[in-house]
Amino acid sequence: MLRFAAPALAAFLALPAYAEPPRVVIDIAPIHALAAQVMAGVGTPALLLAQDANPHSVQLKPSQARLLTDADLVIWVGPALSPWLEKTIAGLGATESLALMEHPASTLRDFTPSVGMVADEHDHDAERDGHTHSGKDPHLWLSVDNARAWLGLFADTFAAHDPANAATYRANAARARADIDALTARIEATLAPVAGAEIITFHDSFGYFADRFPIAIAASVRPGDATSPSASALVALEELIANHDIACAFAEPAFDPGLLEAITAETGLRIGTLDPTGALLPPGPDHYATTLEALAEGIAACIQAK
Repeated sequence: MLRFAAPALAAFLALPAYAEPPRVVIDIAPIHALAAQVMAGVGTPALLLAQDANPHSVQLKPSQARLLTDADLVIWVGPALSPWLEKTIAGLGATESLALMEHPASTLRDFTPSVGMVADEHDHDAERDGHTHSGKDPHLWLSVDNARAWLGLFADTFAAHDPANAATYRANAARARADIDALTARIEATLAPVAGAEIITFHDSFGYFADRFPIAIAASVRPGDATSPSASALVALEELIANHDIACAFAEPAFDPGLLEAITAETGLRIGTLDPTGALLPPGPDHYATTLEALAEGIAACIQAK
């Protein structure tokens, strides 16, 4: 019997080191929710950033750094959203990373400069600081079409790490795609009564949502990277509000609303709140749907308020 020991040991060592799902870390809660749906019944992805974190600028805690170090797979939007994370991920060595902005499954849009942002581009301080506010919009999770495409991408990626559960990942993704279709229909119904209304957002993060649904974003207080607007941009924004039929302006939980309130103080413009990352909602598999439904409901409620 001993003569079979060496071949048997070699065969054993050729097996994977563990029969477990991959250790997956996701940067923000809406994308974490989609991955959680695909992993349902097999494993649970870890969420890197706190709910109230601004993904444009974060100082990682030691516990968050350990999540990245221990991960088999890191899924993140990309350096256009979180430039601070790029170097950290590059230093992880063998850990696989998936930057969604760089994957062909994602459909990207260019930032569309609003009146205030065009003024900002011509402001000398903005040019000197290097804030050109152009390029591809990194808030791509607010596209339901991207979310739908990622479900299949996640299933295939997880299956490559964990072939034993490939069928489960793909079945979960198929169910989640049906849920995205139902979510899209609900949002369309919610926004139908206010179709075509013009709004102002706090920062330029809702373009994907407005491209897909019947809402027009007339301007944003801050550009897409959430940097502070220049004086000329604020003047242009005030002029736009005075001369256009703006339905509502929207603050965000991650930012002090004082600037928006000051701009709109003399106009009587109603102010609502939109939360592009679902910072006030519990994380988990339902987070993506509740985040986007809250956007639609918040827009409709503000516009329809008496």
